[in-house]
This record gives sequence, C-alpha cells and structure tokens, in this order.
Amino acid sequence: MTIEMELVGVRVQLPTNTPILLLRETSGQRRVVPIYIGGPEAHAIDLALSGTPMARPMTHDLFAEVIDGLGAVLERVVVTELRGGTFYAELYLRDATGGVQTISARPSDAIALAARTGSPIFAEDALIEEAGIEEAEGEESEGDEEEMVEELRKFLDEVNPEDFQPE
Repeated sequence: MTIEMELVGVRVQLPTNTPILLLRETSGQRRVVPIYIGGPEAHAIDLALSGTPMARPMTHDLFAEVIDGLGAVLERVVVTELRGGTFYAELYLRDATGGVQTISARPSDAIALAARTGSPIFAEDALIEEAGIEEAEGEESEGDEEEMVEELRKFLDEVNPEDFQPE
C-alpha cells in the first residue's frame, strides 16, 4: 500500500552540512521520512520549490519537457524501499496511448522532477514504518523553516563538485 507524501523541503544537517530531503505523510500519523541526498540534487529541488527561473533548463527541467513533448505525464513518484542504506524510487509515466511505464530512479531525481511537474509523491507503507520518524507536536515552525532554507542556500553557495567525489 502506498501513502501520499508531501515534500517538506530540503534541510542541512549540522554540523556535517549534509543535505536531507524531507517527506511527510499528508494525513494519518504525519511521520517524516528523511533521505540523505547530494548537494547538486538539493540545489535542483530547492530551485524547483522556490520557482527560481533559470536562463537555460536544468537536467530535471529538460526531462520534464521531454516527458511533455512525448505526450506523456508523470502520474506519480513512489519511494519504494530502503535497502542497504539506499532509498529507491519509481516514476510512473502515462504515455500518449494511456499505458503506464514504470522507471526506476533515485528518490532525489524523482522528487526534483515531481516538484517541477506538480506530480504527487507517495511512499510504500513498509518504507514509512522502517524509516519514518514521528514529528513532535508543533515541531515545524515557519521561522525554523526559513532558517533551514537559508542554511541550505549558504551550503549550496559554498559547496564544490569535488566535495562529492570518492577519495
């Protein structure tokens, strides 16, 4: 069974400055699923959420245009499992003939695409049971969210691609 999720945003975990994508159940227990992602992916999601116009399309913008140009629709994104510390996701694309194609994707890419297309995000119930965290009452406040977004932007301004290459 899948449960609808909302994209809370991307946060930076201190002191390591590691970006974390946060998904929250839209109803029920409202558990939060944190997914560690890379800096470039965090930047791509932040750009989509903020509606920042780009002079040239980013990769996720291009992919959204290709889907649309082929007459297809991103029907939904489903974060499917956590295996060996790695999250997995699937894109459900409805093509021009009405058929649905399922494509494996990294959750960060799938969610960056969903943020650009307005497509719903879901997670498997078993995944939420395994990785979900119950949010404390009143934990999310607008001031905290603005502060975290500012921390993410600062991190993204300072990060270099070399920071993500294996040693």
